Amino acid sequence: MRWIRKPPVHFVVIGAILFAIGHHRSAPPRPADRPTLVITATRLAQVRAELGAVTASAPAPDERTLVERAVDDEILYREALARGMDHKDPSVRWRLAEKMRFLGDEETTATPGSEDELYRKAVRLGLDREDAIVRGILVRQMRLLLARVAGEKPPDDAELAGYLERHPDRYVEPGRVTFWHVFLADDRRRAGVTRDAEGLLARLRTDATSPAEAVRLGDVFPPGTRFRGQSAADLTRLFGPDFARATLALEPGRWSGPLRSAYGLHLVKVEEKESMHTPPLDAVRSRVLADVLENRREARLAAALRDLRAKYVVRVEPPGKGCG
Repeated sequence: MRWIRKPPVHFVVIGAILFAIGHHRSAPPRPADRPTLVITATRLAQVRAELGAVTASAPAPDERTLVERAVDDEILYREALARGMDHKDPSVRWRLAEKMRFLGDEETTATPGSEDELYRKAVRLGLDREDAIVRGILVRQMRLLLARVAGEKPPDDAELAGYLERHPDRYVEPGRVTFWHVFLADDRRRAGVTRDAEGLLARLRTDATSPAEAVRLGDVFPPGTRFRGQSAADLTRLFGPDFARATLALEPGRWSGPLRSAYGLHLVKVEEKESMHTPPLDAVRSRVLADVLENRREARLAAALRDLRAKYVVRVEPPGKGCG
């Protein structure tokens, strides 16, 4: 077996061993090698409460969303601890030191010590593992870390224009109207308000009365007599939805009405109308840029979380078994 002693054979054997080690390290871990991540019913209830606090106007999250969020948060928390982020973050250190002061045992009260000493004592007691605020800080820090990339190339005009083309509804400008109105107050004219409005409308349509003069023939309307660039939402807030729909449907150039609001009747003359449209890129460049960069961050975070999830075996406990 003299061939075993030859140097070329040594290189071949060493190369094969290194290849085997590298292949073993790059392969995804087998289920038996992965730690188990248990999501309890108590933890799901906590996540439901956390999501409900920040998405009060949105539909309640379904069970799958809750589980995915709970899994992601637990993984991010564990990764933050593994990277020592709990020792580096000043907010975490302050929170745990304050918690020790609040607990105020005899030793701490007698010799309060520095914030570092209080922090270390809190860690020894395991307070960092039980604190929801500390967990939340670390999870947020990990999300930011995974979504960030050094030396990111800014998107060019082609990427921005493509994003705007794919998502026009995010930037669409609503229809707007500029108009004058003559106001006739219910509380002043009472039963005669409709008769007065119709008579004044007929007069304005036949006389060459300017809008600035016409408004003097009505009653005082404190918010104003001429409104520029009003959308349906703008008009609804001030006059109500019926007035908004009717005004946006009017043709420019003539007096129309009477239109009712919560205050009384209005004779309206539209000056300009602008239809709903998607603006050009230059008009919304900053918004599109922010959305493209956020989209990139979300994609990076999603990819990083997929890789991290592969390191764990996830088990969700049925209701009644979780204990936090």
